[in-house]
Amino acid sequence: MILTIILVVFAFSLLVIIHELGHFIAARRAGVKVEEFGIGFPPKLFGWQGKKTLYTINLLPLGGFVRLRGEVGSDKAKDSFAAQSTWVKTKILLAGVTMNIGLAYAIITLLCATGLPPVYFETAPSFGPIAPIKSDDPSLTVFQVAKGSPAEKAGITAGKVLVAIDGQKLDSNEQLRAFTKDHKGDEVTVTLREDGRDKDYRVTLGQDEKAGVLGVAAFNMKLARYPWYQAPIAAVGIMAKLVVATIGAFGGLIVSLFTQAKVTDGVTGPIGITMIFGEVMKFGWQYVLALMASISLSLGVINALPIPALDGGRWLLVLLNRRNIRVSHRVENALHLVGFVALIGLMIFVALSDISRFGK
Repeated sequence: MILTIILVVFAFSLLVIIHELGHFIAARRAGVKVEEFGIGFPPKLFGWQGKKTLYTINLLPLGGFVRLRGEVGSDKAKDSFAAQSTWVKTKILLAGVTMNIGLAYAIITLLCATGLPPVYFETAPSFGPIAPIKSDDPSLTVFQVAKGSPAEKAGITAGKVLVAIDGQKLDSNEQLRAFTKDHKGDEVTVTLREDGRDKDYRVTLGQDEKAGVLGVAAFNMKLARYPWYQAPIAAVGIMAKLVVATIGAFGGLIVSLFTQAKVTDGVTGPIGITMIFGEVMKFGWQYVLALMASISLSLGVINALPIPALDGGRWLLVLLNRRNIRVSHRVENALHLVGFVALIGLMIFVALSDISRFGK
């Protein structure tokens, strides 16, 4: 688990640093002075002064940041952020989002051409003539086993191929759930394959559907692959679906918090990601890359939303200023502070939900 935590911190920090690198490159290209490029967050451990920028390594390994001249305040020097045109400010503010989305696109394109795991969709989608190469292997693989579930009590572990239940072959997680729902409370024989050999497990199914009648998530782990010349187009379609799903999940989270004071299913934070990361590492590098692409895309999409303290919120204020709707620096700083505090509170709430969900 410690190794998994280290890898998750490294992966998340890398994605945030790539985001900040986008701001850094865009600012430097526009002639805006980058006063500091920090890896991690203060307190500072050490740093070195470059020709134009102070580079620092900081104690908290949770990403990074850039500090631009004139980003906060009324500095109107030629090389300050405040002195730039609306278009230049837009390029700088959205460069981080672009880097995250671009990285996600590159990874998903690679996976579409070499093997896309069923992390985003159980079945790889088609887009008209753009379709994955058909596979004749519908085998399900146990991806996750719930703690305290009938499956765990019977000795079933993740990574094994689900051959059949009571001799009936199942081709999807939906068929598995339907079968177990119809046989609640029954004792069944679950046949699993590992290292080429089949083994039977006697399992008494539970009664509580919410807790999991069998207690496993099983998917067709066969990697989907598109023809190489279709992969870039398929990646666009897949990312469009993921963007819609990300915005929908975030919106659902906000609504759920205000109406039910709980985190919606399917939304997870750093703790949940750590648990998921530990599972996907068992299945190979494609699964790790798919998760990295999903996190990178989520970082980009969420940062683009018009919320104070995020890039989209800062860009909205730039547009308002362009329309002669003036927001004082004092009000702007207050808005970003409130947005930052709200986001931290949201992260804490999601983390507590993760502890409750994964700690069972």
